[in-house]
Parts: sequence; structure tokens; C-alpha cells
Amino acid sequence: MKKRLLALILLSVVIVGVLGACATKEPSSKKNMQGENKKEMSLSFGAMPAVDSLPVYIADKEGFFKDEGLNLDLQSFKSPKDRDAALSSGHLDGANTDLIALSAYRQGDLDVKIVSQSVGAFSVLTGNDSVKTLSNLKGKKIGYIQKQAPEYFLAKAIAKDNMTLDDVEFEAVPQIPVRIELTKNQKIDATVVPEPFTTIGKTAGLKELANSSELNIQTTVFGFKGNVLEENQAAVKAFYRAYDKAVDFINEKSLDDYYDVLIEKVGFTEEIKGEVKLPKYTHAKQIDSKQVKEAFEWSKGQGIYTKKWTDKDVMSSLLTK
Repeated sequence: MKKRLLALILLSVVIVGVLGACATKEPSSKKNMQGENKKEMSLSFGAMPAVDSLPVYIADKEGFFKDEGLNLDLQSFKSPKDRDAALSSGHLDGANTDLIALSAYRQGDLDVKIVSQSVGAFSVLTGNDSVKTLSNLKGKKIGYIQKQAPEYFLAKAIAKDNMTLDDVEFEAVPQIPVRIELTKNQKIDATVVPEPFTTIGKTAGLKELANSSELNIQTTVFGFKGNVLEENQAAVKAFYRAYDKAVDFINEKSLDDYYDVLIEKVGFTEEIKGEVKLPKYTHAKQIDSKQVKEAFEWSKGQGIYTKKWTDKDVMSSLLTK
């Protein structure tokens, strides 16, 4: 009887000990979970005054990045040159960039990979009444910047009319507002510009001859450094979850609900609001490898990117994981 009682007492001690251990561990487990939830991820990203950066600006303003636990250092750049300098100096983890710029990064051993396509577009505008189509640009003076995305788009666009860049006259005009003014005053016959300058130019009376979206010539992408994709993948995924929320916001709301962002961040004006036609925003997805191949082949022909490469070298599979 005493042995049985002793056994029951010992069993009770064991059970209490186990329960006590569980009770001790449970708050610790909750504490760890809370700690993980509170642990904020960090990322830096370079955006441009362009329509393809709009979802990023919206996500920042609406707090979507914070909702995903991401502390985003969002930096805005007026020129690709400044953005590229920030990338190469280590001040950015990723950026809104383009395929030609990205090929130049890789030529300089800056490992930036394409994670998603973006909706940036270029247009060819003219103020010359005798220019009705792209084929009419033969022998005409066009203002743009060489060895950059606008020239790549122009080369692809006029190729559809069996022309090359040798068939047109190049005029170096770095500043886009100046290009618009020169085209309007017919000092040059045409120019290549992105939004909002396409709408600004059309509102000023210029005619659009070609648009990269309509011709399915993709040039702009979002890229992140290779080491960031390896070591900070959770933060990049959080970035894209917030991006997709912003896309839903744009598609569900009216232009009035976010036009202030277009004015402040992209350079739109109240005067052109009635003429604005934004691209169709979709959830983030990787660009077609065919677009990358064509852009990099052109880049090689221009002497920008001369190294061997594969899709795996330059394109991230993050969004398919």
C-alpha cells in the first residue's frame, strides 16, 4: 500500500514537473514569436520620376511596406546617372532601372539581377507636320541620348519599318524638357520621351508616332543586387507583397485618389490631368526572357555589354518561388 502511495506521489511529481516545464516554455515561445513579428526587415530602393515607380510611391504613402514589416528606405532620383551611382556605391539594394542600364552594371561587375518587369514606356513624338509615320523620319533629326534605353527603343521601333539608326540624324539633347521644347519649335524633327513627358508633349500639340507598350518593346525593370536576394530574400518578398497591394489600390481607386502622388513624385501637372492615360498595372511578375535577350544583344552591338551570360545570371526566380 505504501509502495503504491509512493508510486502515485512520484507520478504526480513527474506530471507537475512536465506541466511546469510546458508552462515555463509557453511564455518563452510567445516571446520569441512576438520578437520575430516585431523584428523589422530593412531594404533600400531607388525610384525614378516615372509611372513604373508609382506603385512603390503609393505603397510608401499608404503604409503597405510597414504593414509587411518592412522598413523601406525609399530614395527618389531625378536622373539615371545619380541612381546608378547610388547602386554602385552601395547606397541601394535595388532600383527601378532598365535593361540597357542593367547590362552596363553587369559589364562593370555590379551584380544586379532582374526580379520583375515594370510598366515604363517610351514614345516617339514629332512636331513636324510632314512626318506622319516612323518611316517619314528617314534623314530627319531626332533628339535623344545614345547608348541608353531611349535609343534602344528607337532602334527597335524604326526596325519595324526596315530602318536603322544610320537612317536618322542624331541630336544629343540630355534634358527631356528641352527635347520637348526643341521638338515643338521644330528645331529637331522628333524626340524620344517617357511619361509624363509624352502627355505633356501631346497636350502641347505634338503627335505620337510610336509607343513602346503598343509595340511590345519592354525596356524597364526592377532589379536587386544578387547578395540582397540571397541574404535578405524575406525583405524583397515583403517589398513585392506591398507592391501588389499598391497595384490593387491603383486599379480599385480613381485617378483623383492618388493624382497628388503623380504630381509630387512623377512630375505630372494639374493642366494635363484630363489627358492622362496610365498603363495597366498588374501584380509583379518576371519579364519575358526574350525581351532581355534582345536588349542585351543590342547592348553587345553597342559595345556596352560584351560578356557571356545566361538567363540564370541576370534573371531572379524569386517571384516564382
